[in-house]
Amino acid sequence: MSDNAQSPPPGSDDVFVLGTNDLGGGRPRPVNDALLERFVRTPAFIVASYAVYLILLIFFWNPIEAALGFVPGGFLFGTIGILPLAGLTFVNSRTRNARTGIPFYRDLLTIQETIQLVFVAVIIGTMATLILNLNDNLAESGLTINFNVLARDFGTEVSEGPDPRADWTFLQSIPVVGETLYNVPIFTPDTYFRALAAGFANTLRVVWLSLIFSTILGVALGIGLLSNNWLVRNVSFGWVEIFRNTPLLVQLFFIYNGVIRLLPARPGDALSFPGSIFLSSRGFYYPAVLQTPTSNYFYFPLIAGAIIGIFLWRWRLQVNERTGVPAHAFRYFAASTVGLGLIGFIVAFAVGGTPVLFEPPAASGFRFEGGASLSGEYLGLFLGLVFYTSAFIADIVRAGIQSVPKGQVEASRALGLKNFQTLNFIILPQALRLAVPPLINQYLNLAKNSSLGIAIGFADLYTVANIANNQSGQTVVMFVLLMVTYLGLSLFISVIMNAFNSTLRLKSR
Repeated sequence: MSDNAQSPPPGSDDVFVLGTNDLGGGRPRPVNDALLERFVRTPAFIVASYAVYLILLIFFWNPIEAALGFVPGGFLFGTIGILPLAGLTFVNSRTRNARTGIPFYRDLLTIQETIQLVFVAVIIGTMATLILNLNDNLAESGLTINFNVLARDFGTEVSEGPDPRADWTFLQSIPVVGETLYNVPIFTPDTYFRALAAGFANTLRVVWLSLIFSTILGVALGIGLLSNNWLVRNVSFGWVEIFRNTPLLVQLFFIYNGVIRLLPARPGDALSFPGSIFLSSRGFYYPAVLQTPTSNYFYFPLIAGAIIGIFLWRWRLQVNERTGVPAHAFRYFAASTVGLGLIGFIVAFAVGGTPVLFEPPAASGFRFEGGASLSGEYLGLFLGLVFYTSAFIADIVRAGIQSVPKGQVEASRALGLKNFQTLNFIILPQALRLAVPPLINQYLNLAKNSSLGIAIGFADLYTVANIANNQSGQTVVMFVLLMVTYLGLSLFISVIMNAFNSTLRLKSR
């Protein structure tokens, strides 16, 4: 024991403080606090509390200005904005000082936290200065930032997606607050908010479908890049090089104007496929699925079967991890989903007939009647996003596969596994661990690249916001909403993919 060590005080069981040396710095102290105290110390609670503080500070900034008697600058706002963080840093510094005896000006953690505080203050102050200057310039020009514009009449038809003129009667069915929400001005038909909501729905329609198909195509191309077949390998290589090395905007123009617009325009001349499926320059037409009074008898068991199948999938993977017995997870998932779905179908049919009906489209004059459709603009954006993103995903998958040691492949062949089994059970599970992080970046790029739909006339969120901006002149309001919406969409994709990535981590036994 060192010379400066000392025995703990009589009756004390604190083994972490033996002198000036912080022997417990590398391990956590035992926690005996109440549940509420532990919750208050969680990072999520701290971040949420700080966000509420900033919102309240913005809301009460005008009374603060009146109380100070002068107009403070943005950097004063930044200084006031970091006060809670400064207080937390001070408390942490005092706590460490009581344990170690090291003064705050020599404590490395305190120095690092102070530097971070200054950086945060500069960032908040800079943003506040820019916003205050913008507000002053708009005031001098006779303009204001008015979010009430969202309740004004939009007056322009949104070409596809949910109808902004439809009445949201479903709000009234929400317990307690339903009637209040129904009477909120921005939720009334044909407002700017309703138009933006329709544009956002169109963005989601193209993004989620593009994510699925670009992943499937990208994985196939990535495997094809390493194929022993000369034709498959070179076709995959040519695809990746062409679509990865040309701008997405150029691809969108080519696909829309050079391919889709050259298709027959008349419904009678449209390309037809089995199953009442038609393709023309106006869009893609296919049978619509209609609900019947007995649909719920089918859908609820089907959804329940899928949920049970997910739990069975996880259970079989755990069994495989513990015992080495083949999981056959997909078989359990399929059996649960299909089995309960079949039971639901039989019950629905017994109660009142078939639970679903299919309505095929039919040519009628200069348009198709009935069925469901995807516009030509939707097809152009969808195909452009899929082709462009799949090229990057293919290179990621190729790199992930090549990162797997060759000894793994040789061992699988020694065990008598076929090529498909080697790829499915040996190579891809290991390659995914390296491929998922860069794959998340490509998913985020796809979501943001969907805003290029304005170039070919697709009525997505950006297109509708641009029209609203031209009509109202509220540029700041519209672009703030755009930034917040795309930020939220990107964060949602990141959360989902990071959760999936955590399931791929190696788990020690």
